[in-house]
Amino acid sequence: MKNIIKFFFAAVAIMMVWSCEKDEDQAILSLKSEPTLKASTAALTLTSATASNNAVTFTITPAEYTPEVEITNVLQFAVAGNNFATVKEAGLSLGVLTKTYTVLEFNALMLSLGLPTGVATNVDVRLKTTVGKGAPVYSAVQKISVNPYALVSYMYAPGKYQGWDPSTANTLVSPTTNGIYVGYIKFLATADNGLAYKITPQKNWDNSYGTNSQFSSAATTIPILYNAGGDIVAPGLGYYQTTLDTNANTLKMIPYQMSLIGSATPGGNWSTDIDMVWDNTQLRWTATATFLAGEFKFRLNHDWSQPNWGGSAGTASTTGGNLAISAGQHTVTFDPYTLAYTIN
Repeated sequence: MKNIIKFFFAAVAIMMVWSCEKDEDQAILSLKSEPTLKASTAALTLTSATASNNAVTFTITPAEYTPEVEITNVLQFAVAGNNFATVKEAGLSLGVLTKTYTVLEFNALMLSLGLPTGVATNVDVRLKTTVGKGAPVYSAVQKISVNPYALVSYMYAPGKYQGWDPSTANTLVSPTTNGIYVGYIKFLATADNGLAYKITPQKNWDNSYGTNSQFSSAATTIPILYNAGGDIVAPGLGYYQTTLDTNANTLKMIPYQMSLIGSATPGGNWSTDIDMVWDNTQLRWTATATFLAGEFKFRLNHDWSQPNWGGSAGTASTTGGNLAISAGQHTVTFDPYTLAYTIN
């Protein structure tokens, strides 16, 4: 028995020595030098006329580790002052030490950050380096002043409501090409599913968005599929605001009837709406009616608890005052993308 116990402790001791030797053999990863990043310019004014030109080049000196390991480098962009709380990222392939953006590419990237057009905004850029699942290290921040230009893009929503013809389908608009498209569609009652439609990037059927999900009172947003899925089925009849988010691959639909109401509308006592119709050619709401001398506002869904707009000097605002109008027939328009209005 004593020999068995001695043998047991000897085995444990050997295992402990072997374990210690194996630990000593393991390499300890250490950061030898931090990454650096340099931008080719500190100020950019972007224009559509130079869209194909190179705008900026970022040059990196990669981090060095001992021993040498494979690293992952990512450029991070953020509006200055938010401490990279909201970022856009661009990964760099292994071994790539420069990244050049054309004016068109960099303009789209800046618009996706939410930068306003026509004015200069400071942007922070840094390099993020990681090894496996380890904690990242960052380069010093490069600051660039960027003045982007507006870049509008479109998608289309052919469906039963207009004969499934992409060439005449209602338009979804992304005013800044940030991947979010908004449009307005009136769905009609038919015996053969007048609520069905799809979304196409062009005015043809080469590519389209569909879905395998359904809207409900509890689900106004559903997942969307590119070149997959069945028809999208609108939640109901009448006008709907349709919002396609190609970043998140989602589609949102909410009832959306724009109208006019005020002392100048029929009844003269802020109780009777004049419904507006969507002009898909001009991409704006419009109404032609006989008005009383007085005031009015734009409002949504005949409901004061939902957004309403007043304004001045041709620009609408949810905080704007009542709009004056003279007696007689007028055509009033409202642009939901720019919030411009007209009274003629």
